[in-house]
Amino acid sequence: MGGIGVNTKQCNIKCAFITFHCLDEEISWIATQLIIDPNSPLYNKGTLIGKRTKEKHITLQNVYNFLLLSIKNTKIAELPKEKILNITLTYFNCIKELLPVEWSDYKQYRLTHIVCLNAFAIAGNKIIPSNNNFVSNQLNIKEVNKRMSSIKIFDCSSEGTLKYLKGASGCKLLAEDIIASVEK
Repeated sequence: MGGIGVNTKQCNIKCAFITFHCLDEEISWIATQLIIDPNSPLYNKGTLIGKRTKEKHITLQNVYNFLLLSIKNTKIAELPKEKILNITLTYFNCIKELLPVEWSDYKQYRLTHIVCLNAFAIAGNKIIPSNNNFVSNQLNIKEVNKRMSSIKIFDCSSEGTLKYLKGASGCKLLAEDIIASVEK
């Protein structure tokens, strides 16, 4: 006769696990907002259900992953989820506004391909905290725009140098180039 078991060996949940789990839920919420918010540069580019199409080529998991890359080991990760969302929107809208044609044409340009988005997230991990006032919780948009304007030098075309970038190593190489150009 089967019955409901009793947990006689209850163990304490470590604080790090609880903190990570809460952060995990917040990142999931932010990722979802980036896909469904009409003000987001990812609106109409992302899918919540994981099935990619020509128009919706960015999955919720892709967004979740690049969010982690952009905030891990920074003070940004300690902010409320609404602030992280606002900072992320500002940063990626800056890229979209600097390169609107490249951002909107997935076939001809690689700017919204996962390798490039991850590279911009890795670069953002350095750029955003150094341009955020943590006392007022305000991102210095003018300075971010000024610094990010150097990305216009990159050939983002599908047949350009980004064509051969793949995987994590490609993301890191491109991120290093972005950071170097922004820091000049």
